[in-house]
Amino acid sequence: MSNLRVAKRYASALMVLADESKNTEAVAGDLLTVQSALKASKELRTFLASPVVSKEKKKGVLAEVFRKKVGKEVEGYLSAIIDKGREGLLGEILAEYFLLRDEELGIISVDIRTATEFSQSQEKALTKQLETFTRKKVRVTFSLDTMLKGGFVAKIGDTTLDGSIKRQLEILRGRLKNGSASKN
Repeated sequence: MSNLRVAKRYASALMVLADESKNTEAVAGDLLTVQSALKASKELRTFLASPVVSKEKKKGVLAEVFRKKVGKEVEGYLSAIIDKGREGLLGEILAEYFLLRDEELGIISVDIRTATEFSQSQEKALTKQLETFTRKKVRVTFSLDTMLKGGFVAKIGDTTLDGSIKRQLEILRGRLKNGSASKN
């Protein structure tokens, strides 16, 4: 079974655990803490993925690292992940959990690359337009792309909205080439 399928199964089980706890926001916050620690520490990721380190040692280290930072539900889940030998997939499991959670809440992530820094009002206006376009709540991440000459490129899942100057010039070139430069 592929790692993605395994991660999705464990993430689904984690969703059920969070729902049963009746405190989904606290569980999500705890899981975000774990995810941040994993992203920040290559040593922690390497330690968890190591087949040489015993399960008890891994449980002890995680208990120590996350003591008083996460609730009992998440502590128990981390322990169960180690018992099942899936601790090397913890990062993927958490990423899948947050994707499932966002889907349940009707939130989509949009990555926007811009040629120049957007002002707050521009960011708000674009976010509002994207929410209207997608009919969902949008979580936007803006980044500066020096390769763009102007405009922006938005990536929504598999869909790319290209509002860059380069793309607009390509469209105009195609229209001029075909003799249909006027807009309909």
